[in-house]
Amino acid sequence: MYICPPIMHTDLWAKIRIGDTSAMKALYQGCYQQLYVYGFRLIADKEKTKDNIHELFCELWEKRDSLQQVNHVPAYLKICLRNKLLKQIKQDMLTANMDDFPEVERLKEQSYEDLLIAAQMNAASQYKLKMGLEQLTPAQREVIKLKFFEGLDYEAIAQTLNLKHRTVYNHAHTAITQLRGFFNL
Repeated sequence: MYICPPIMHTDLWAKIRIGDTSAMKALYQGCYQQLYVYGFRLIADKEKTKDNIHELFCELWEKRDSLQQVNHVPAYLKICLRNKLLKQIKQDMLTANMDDFPEVERLKEQSYEDLLIAAQMNAASQYKLKMGLEQLTPAQREVIKLKFFEGLDYEAIAQTLNLKHRTVYNHAHTAITQLRGFFNL
């Protein structure tokens, strides 16, 4: 999973506005996971979340000539996604019972300021995590990457790295302890 730094988002946005397809691809890849998690939390439907994210980026590309400058692109994208999901829910409600959509109230409750604060806190946490990961040994970093970013269990990691199961567990435990210490500074 690639997450581009917040400063890069505004650069990518500016390039998209002038028609740079590689910038659009980089922004999509850099923000997709964050948008997916956010969208899924709102509507708990994987396919609708994926579809709406894809549609959002397609619409942005189609309207690239008329896009305004945005200072905090992830927060802007979250608001756009939230609005798309709200519209999707409203369309779905026309053909379904209102009790099937408790997420409508959650979508209305978050303001732009709340999303901006959350995005800034998320960026700070990502930076702290990056700095913490750089403090780990290469073996610890690899174990953490395989365990938490690729979702492998300890047995699969041991096989992948040709290590004993206990060694993998010890690397993970030590790394997690160090990362916790780094976040508590």
